[in-house]
Parts: sequence; structure tokens; C-alpha cells
Amino acid sequence: MRTNLSIIIVNYQSRMYLEKCLASIYAKISSRVSFEIIIINNDLQEDVVGLEAIFPEVRIIQNSRNNGFGGANNLGAKEMKGEILFFLNPDAEIVSDNISLILKQFRDNPILGVLGSRLIAPNGKVQKWSAGSDVNLWSILKNNLKLSWDKKYWYSQKTSEVSWVAGTALFIRQELFFQLGGFDERFFLYFEDVDFCKRARNLGKKVVYFPQFSILHHGGKSFSLKESQKKSYYQSQDYYFRKHFGFFQSKLLKILRFFSF
Repeated sequence: MRTNLSIIIVNYQSRMYLEKCLASIYAKISSRVSFEIIIINNDLQEDVVGLEAIFPEVRIIQNSRNNGFGGANNLGAKEMKGEILFFLNPDAEIVSDNISLILKQFRDNPILGVLGSRLIAPNGKVQKWSAGSDVNLWSILKNNLKLSWDKKYWYSQKTSEVSWVAGTALFIRQELFFQLGGFDERFFLYFEDVDFCKRARNLGKKVVYFPQFSILHHGGKSFSLKESQKKSYYQSQDYYFRKHFGFFQSKLLKILRFFSF
């Protein structure tokens, strides 16, 4: 039987969450859906050996170095056979049991390329920045002024076409993933999902936010230092603007960032 779904999880400092993440996959994904799971361990200090004995569909790749979120996911995707690839954070748990609706979305809509789910925080509230409109200087200015319209997607109950969805729980057709060349590995962390969705849209594919499928996301568990997290975010944001908008706008971005403090 052909595998319907290939689930790819990158671990870094999240071993304490992995078993709950995997248990949720077994509890919530219907037995009618054929799936496989691969864990890429990007953490040289954290041992994930033994999970295969508990969860038989799991395979583990021990990375020789931490090559970032995109690089590790690219490595895992090369090993997968599913029609749909599902990139899932290790500190996330599947809440919904209607995975078949996602596969139906892909079957019924041939130009659907990427799909993202609703993200729920541990306090039960909808998590911000799970999907959004195009990222540019204007959108960043609106965010700084608290005028962003992206929240209309987060709290909506309707399926919506968006510019990007979060890589926390991201579905994509396997053939499109390889057509795009996977994630851009020059993003170590952050903005690789925004870039990925932008490139998919440039090929005429739709990016969809699908709130009928929910994920509990503990969030930010691979970062212990907020200052390091912020540095990684801005490095990726700078590269995204250089890549898609050029040198001049990337400089304007830094000026805008300076005045936002």
C-alpha cells in the first residue's frame, strides 16, 4: 500500500516533548491513513534512541551537526515516500482526528500546494502568527503600529487562502517540495516557511490556512535564551528581504527596525 502521509520531525532540545508528540500521531491519525515518521535529531547532546521500540513507524536519523530547521527537514524529506509531506515540530501535539479532511483538500484541489493548521497555545488560546499575508516593509510597519490584519486568519473558522503558513505544522505535496528544491538552507531558523510559501505561490500554487485541523504547540522550546532567539529571527528576516526585495529594501528594513524599539 502506498504511503499517504510522511511525517518529518526535527528534534533540537525537545526530547521531553517528543513522546507526547508521537503519541498524539498514533492517537489522532486514522488507521485508514498509511503513514511513516522520521525524526532528524539535530541535537548532538540529546539522545533519542529507543523511540523506535515504542513507536514502530519511527525511523531516526542522527545528524552529524545542527544544520538548522530547513536543512534537517530537507534531509528527512529525501527518505520519505508519502504523497503528502507533513512537517511537524517536536513540541507540538495533534489535537484533531480529521487528518482525512486534509488529504481530501489536496485530492480535490490540484493547485493547492501548501496547507497549514490552527495552532493552539497551552492556555487554550489561538496562537498568533500561524498564517499571514505577504511579508514586506508595509506589513512590518503595520505590525509595529498594531494594525496588522493577519489576526483575521488566526481566529477564523473558515479555510482561507493566505500568503504563508507556519512551519510548525505544514503540509505539502511531495512533488512540489522537490520541485521547489526543498527549504532554503541559508535560513538557519525562522522565515524558511515564509520563503517556502512565497516560492510555491510564484509557481502558481495556493497556500491555504485550514483551521479545522488543530495542533497544540508549546512553542519556543528549542531556545533557552531570548536574546539568541531574537538574533536568529533578525538574521533570517534580513536574508529574506535581501533575497526577495534586494539590497535597498533590506537597508530600509534595518532603519524601520531601529525606530520600532
